[in-house]
Amino acid sequence: MSGVSLALSIAKSSLFSSSYGLNVTAHNLSNVNNPNYSRQMPVFEAIDPAPFAGNFLGRGVNVKEIRRIKDQFIEKRLMEQQSNMYSLEEMENYMKILEGIFNETSENSISSMMSTFFTLWQDIANNPSGASERIAIYEHGILMCEQFKSIKDDLVWLQDNLTSAIKSGIEKINELTENISHLNSQIVSYKSSYSANDLKDKRDALISELSNYINIKVFEHENGSVTIITSRGCPLVQGTGHYNLTLYGESGDRIGWEGSGDQEVDITDYITKGKMAGWLEMRDEILEKYKRDLDSLVKELIWHVNRQHSQGVGIETFTEVKGTYAVSSEDTPLGSEGSSLPYYDKITDGSLSMWIYDQNGNMVGGGSLTFNIDTSSTTLNDLIDDMNSQISSIGADINVGIEDGYLKIVSENGYNFGFSDDSSYVLAALGINTFFNGSSAGDISINGNIGKNKSLIAASKIDSDGNIYPGDNSNAIELSELKNQDIEISQWNCDRIEGVTEGTVLSTLEEYYHSLISSIGIVSKSIKNGREFNEVLVNKLTEIRDSISGVSIDEEMTTLLQYQQSYTAAAKLISITDEMLETLMSIR
Repeated sequence: MSGVSLALSIAKSSLFSSSYGLNVTAHNLSNVNNPNYSRQMPVFEAIDPAPFAGNFLGRGVNVKEIRRIKDQFIEKRLMEQQSNMYSLEEMENYMKILEGIFNETSENSISSMMSTFFTLWQDIANNPSGASERIAIYEHGILMCEQFKSIKDDLVWLQDNLTSAIKSGIEKINELTENISHLNSQIVSYKSSYSANDLKDKRDALISELSNYINIKVFEHENGSVTIITSRGCPLVQGTGHYNLTLYGESGDRIGWEGSGDQEVDITDYITKGKMAGWLEMRDEILEKYKRDLDSLVKELIWHVNRQHSQGVGIETFTEVKGTYAVSSEDTPLGSEGSSLPYYDKITDGSLSMWIYDQNGNMVGGGSLTFNIDTSSTTLNDLIDDMNSQISSIGADINVGIEDGYLKIVSENGYNFGFSDDSSYVLAALGINTFFNGSSAGDISINGNIGKNKSLIAASKIDSDGNIYPGDNSNAIELSELKNQDIEISQWNCDRIEGVTEGTVLSTLEEYYHSLISSIGIVSKSIKNGREFNEVLVNKLTEIRDSISGVSIDEEMTTLLQYQQSYTAAAKLISITDEMLETLMSIR
């Protein structure tokens, strides 16, 4: 009787195990189109044998567990490559926008406008007193300034857009970590009595999505939960708890990890993969570099044009002029940083000449007034006192003073004045007799005095005897020749970890800009190549992962037939065992 009962028990376990296998296979087939699903497989084990008639006989089969088929090494490599790919993909998208901002295919490109600007100075040199030539360079100057400002505004907008993307990314990361911690809680509670494979698949999908945003490391524990840490060893998920990231800092551009209590750790510079890394590198390295390079170009353009322009004189001399660069203190040496002049470092030890004329155009004083500049000691008050003292000595009605930090010179009773031979370059540093205002791409404009009176465009120079000749074009020629002059221009390198460093290159203004444009193209191509390379790796790893964890319909159909036959055989065994029992029961 015991032997028949054992056969029946074995048949029953086989029936249940085959049914279990059928259910698992059906579950696999139903998820064949689910990209986040990992193929499952029942693990069978023989039931421990029991003694019978002096021997140990097997007692059938049990389903030990339902195992997810995953290769953790492949999964880890795939997650890392996807993280790299998404970082480069985001950078590539923004590089396309950056290339569009520096569009060199239109007539309004910066290189074309700068070239035309210096050509127009040559036109003035050909006709120094021509009104149309003066209007042309003034109008073109306005367009060029607006183009510089437009590019600078677009770069700032792009940086702000990236900060908004980072903010949205942080919100998504916090949402993902919260959901992962909830799944951790469910998996731990299911672990003791049920298979949590489907929950683990959901969690893995969220972890994969999280890795698309930020570089992470994942550790799985025996109870089924995972710990996820990010840059600087800061945990994002720990058991059933999670920690948030936040955007903070004076300008809201730093990423912080919020620990327990008031603990906050800056992890901005340690984010190296994922979309967040791509956004940060674009904002803090690539865009910041080109924004600074553009400002350096414009700063040198303004200075060198202003420096040369301040040496000359227009068709008319001045009756009133006000500087465009203010000092923070009239008693601070002009050549020191404390003066707050944007071009304080361009002032050198030297002198400048001032010529004064009466209402009839006759020179007053028999020659020029000369003012000496010592960069380490001469203050704006010193210069003003020196000017007023010498002007008073020749009896001219001209007052030199300060208005809101700006040098202002005003004449009365028909007196007028001009400047020459400024070897100190203090006039250009103060914004006296200059063509441009500003010191960067964001604030460049045309001097308001020229806007009011185009005759002040300085095409000529006052000669050593104080004479001004209508046909003189010497200053216009020198201005046009700035196009081919090698200039020392700052070039920047921005690194999120090492910081910002300044170097210099010797180049013409146009060559520097062409180099900037070429650099953008090289960086864009490098990012594109990197993205394509990582995409190939991701696709290959995905194929390998799918071959291991993905559901194959052909394979599952074969397995289905196998379990069907096993189930049929178990049912047949039960039927035979039942007949044996009936035979035994019929014996009297």
